[in-house]
Order: sequence, then C-alpha cells, then structure tokens
Amino acid sequence: MPVPKYMVEGYDISEISAPTGLEPFFHGKPPNLWSAGDTAILDRRLLGIISARRIDSDLALRSSQLLKQLAFLEDIAFISGWHSPMEDEALRILSANSVRIVFCLSKALNRFRPSLQVKNEINDGRVLLLTHCSLKAKRISRDASLRRTHLVVGLAATVLVLSAPEGSASLELARSALRQGKPVYTLEHRLNKQLLASGALSATLETIDESLR
Repeated sequence: MPVPKYMVEGYDISEISAPTGLEPFFHGKPPNLWSAGDTAILDRRLLGIISARRIDSDLALRSSQLLKQLAFLEDIAFISGWHSPMEDEALRILSANSVRIVFCLSKALNRFRPSLQVKNEINDGRVLLLTHCSLKAKRISRDASLRRTHLVVGLAATVLVLSAPEGSASLELARSALRQGKPVYTLEHRLNKQLLASGALSATLETIDESLR
C-alpha cells in the first residue's frame, strides 16, 4: 500500500512502485511513480487515449461518437496525458459519464493545480493523478513530456489513437507501441492511413472491447 508523504491542495501525494512489466520504462532506475487518488484504478483494464493536435471535423465527430460508446464499457479505466485538443475533448466526454480516469502528468504533483472538478473526482475515487516526475522536479522539460506519453502506452492494456497524421509524434509513438506488441486501434480515416498501414487495427466498440477482455 502506498504511504502518503505530502498533502497538497487537499489530497495526499504518495510514492508507489510501478506495476509489473513497466521496468524498461525506468532504464535501470528505481521503478517508482508518484500518485494522488485511488491507485486501485491501475488494477482495471486501462485503455490509453492518444491524439495528435491535427484533426479535422469529420474525424473529431467520429472520435466523439466512439468515445461516448466506450464510456459504457464496464470495469475499465481511461489513461492519457489529456493534452492535445482531441484528448481534452475525450476527457470532457468521459468525465460526463463518471468513468475512472488516470491523468499522466509531465510535472511533479506538488506543482500541479487541478480544477475543483478534478479535486472532487480524486476524493470520490474516480480520478488518479500519476507522474514519473519526483517531487524535486522543478520544471516541465521536453523529455518529461515525451516520457509521459510513453508511460501512457506502457500502462495501457490497449491503445486507441484518435489522430496520427504522417510526421506526428503520435504516429511514431503508436508505431513504437506496435513494435512492443501492444494492441493499437485507430479510426479508418485519411489522417490515420500511415498508422493503419503500419499494423494498427480498425477501432470500433466491438474490436476494442474484445481486445480489453
């Protein structure tokens, strides 16, 4: 069980051991993460959500429709950095359906100022804040941001990539996940053409549900 070490903004921050299988992420360093909220969320089947910043209206609409369906799957949680515009929209949709959510952050938790809604969801056991950055980390670096997205993929049982246009970091991350043998799904759309050609599978409620089972 994690032992609270600090209290910030009304919630406890704990240092926890990373789940089994995540050791390569730490490159030989102690496999520890920092969390705030109910760590039992990590025991659920985690669906990672990734999206590039570039997205068109058609793909955004189809992504929203799929996310509304996925929100009704039982015993799963959603994990992301919730950083790009489409990830932020995904967070809005999922939060409205009271699902379990993991926020992967690229900064120390004692430097994160959540909204009142997020605070309430932490206290209700519906949100877990998680980061690889220790409480001593002073600033957000590009490396920390990149590692955040790799942490999302490392923890996710299945990855849903909403948008991965050619040349995007999301495409490269998704390809990396495929090389690791991670199930990767994406919507069939011209912006995701390269990812589908790389081996990603077509994303539907049925295919993702089957993968998570």
